[in-house]
Amino acid sequence: MADKKVALVTGANKGIGFEIARQLCGHGFAVVLAARDERKANEAADKLRAEGFDAHGVRLDVTDPATAAAAAKWLDGKFGRLDVLVNNAGISSEFGHDMKPSEVSLDTVRKTYDTNVFGVLTVVQALLPLLRKSPSARIVNQSSTLGSLGTLSDPASPFYGVNLLAYNSSKTALNGLTLAFAKELAADRIAVNSVCPGWVKTDMGGEGAPRTVEQGAAIAVKLATMADPPTGKFLDDAGEVRW
Repeated sequence: MADKKVALVTGANKGIGFEIARQLCGHGFAVVLAARDERKANEAADKLRAEGFDAHGVRLDVTDPATAAAAAKWLDGKFGRLDVLVNNAGISSEFGHDMKPSEVSLDTVRKTYDTNVFGVLTVVQALLPLLRKSPSARIVNQSSTLGSLGTLSDPASPFYGVNLLAYNSSKTALNGLTLAFAKELAADRIAVNSVCPGWVKTDMGGEGAPRTVEQGAAIAVKLATMADPPTGKFLDDAGEVRW
């Protein structure tokens, strides 16, 4: 166990998060599947253990700092360090609705930011002492091309008309958070990157999405496992995404 790398994935009880956890298990990691519902986290971990993988469930509601602190304490006691953190948990109340920015409620924006931005900050700060115990840790933040100002401001982009105030701006803010931590943690040899999984068939993406969860998980797993990862980048399967 001492030589096995340890990863934690938030929002890992289903969808892309569960597939990221599965693929990291396949790379030989001990993987902690975090979810706000402890039962669902444990059930997801049970599924991977049934496949012979080293998987564990833990309660971690990214909007509740107390659960992040409790998860950090549990991780420290069980593993003593963390090598990979994948901030996958995210929400959107706007997908599938024609919600004009002028009509989106402040409550919708706040709830979106609570998970997509402040939740990531909460988890990173809680787990950073454990990441610093790793010889070369990685933080992978699940962003979206819809957070790319370069893309959204380009009339030639297919995403130009996807004008989701709360979700898009939360992912832009998340990218800013990625850059800030990448700068701070470079001296600690902790790589911090944002990734875009693409439009994936999940509860959020819907059945009309063209990509599978296996495809959506690939870029996060690549950044988590590559020997010499970049840092402070925004990437998808095709390479760098415009900020």
